[in-house]
Amino acid sequence: MAYSKKIYDTAKEKLSARRVNALNIADYRKEQVFIEIPRLSDIERDLTSIGINTARAVLSGKDAVAELSSLKEKSLTLQNEYKSLLVSHGYDDDYLEPHFVCTKCNDTGYVELNNKTITCDCFKKLLSATACEELNKISPLSLSTFDSFKLDYYSERTDKNGNVPYKRMSKIYDFCLDYAKSFKANSKGILMRGSTGLGKTHLSLAIANEVINKGYSVVYVSAPDILSKLEREHFSYNYSSEEQLMQSLLDCDLLILDDLGTEFTTQFSSTAIYNLFNSRINLGKPIIISTNLDAKELEKAYSQRFISRVMATCAILDFIGTDIRSMI
Repeated sequence: MAYSKKIYDTAKEKLSARRVNALNIADYRKEQVFIEIPRLSDIERDLTSIGINTARAVLSGKDAVAELSSLKEKSLTLQNEYKSLLVSHGYDDDYLEPHFVCTKCNDTGYVELNNKTITCDCFKKLLSATACEELNKISPLSLSTFDSFKLDYYSERTDKNGNVPYKRMSKIYDFCLDYAKSFKANSKGILMRGSTGLGKTHLSLAIANEVINKGYSVVYVSAPDILSKLEREHFSYNYSSEEQLMQSLLDCDLLILDDLGTEFTTQFSSTAIYNLFNSRINLGKPIIISTNLDAKELEKAYSQRFISRVMATCAILDFIGTDIRSMI
């Protein structure tokens, strides 16, 4: 997909920083180890000289087979001595080599394939991760943790529907904790339903925290904010930006869509929600949706087709109790 110049430049800066860091570490190690093992410096200088003489022999146009063979033999002997000296002094034989994050492209972002220069997979992943980071900036919420979730805010008394909020929420808490710890890129989605202030956002962000720590990309957005942005781009005919935004929502490993149903519902928003949800399900990627709406209200706002798809593919968590924010 096409990324904006800002995202491309940001990702390129990160990639360049990786490469520079690897090279700087290698230079620092050489500086220290050459003091300890002076012979290594002599070997490196001799190898450089052999490289120059090899180039000259090739460019001379003469029959330089014998000379090249001799230079190659000298080079291999020196390389073996170099490695042996490192190992004998307690270092790995590649200790002084730059250790790049990506060994395919050496953190340049590009590789050669069939005589063509193509974008390395590591750079593609970095572009996607950078796009996710930019998207997450529109969320004013910080990540929560499971440790900070207080179950004692929920009543242990049976409510009018015959449910005990503490027991129900304990089960939901355990489910979310297990979901986060066992999360995979193809995990099932979750629909969190319940009134305002029952902990839906807290638990969804606690899941995000755990999933990010496992190395997965997560995008957290509120439905009103993201739908407003999509609609604005669409009706401004900024289709490239709209496509990039939608693709970022599809590319991330986990999408968390908070407060569904609090947005101003239009034909565009209803279609966008269905397409987003359906596309992620078809890709085998999970989505966590939190909403204050019940099944009938969701169907009225987004269609029977949408709610049927959600019910068939997501774990349904019904939050109950009293607004816990009034107790904090």
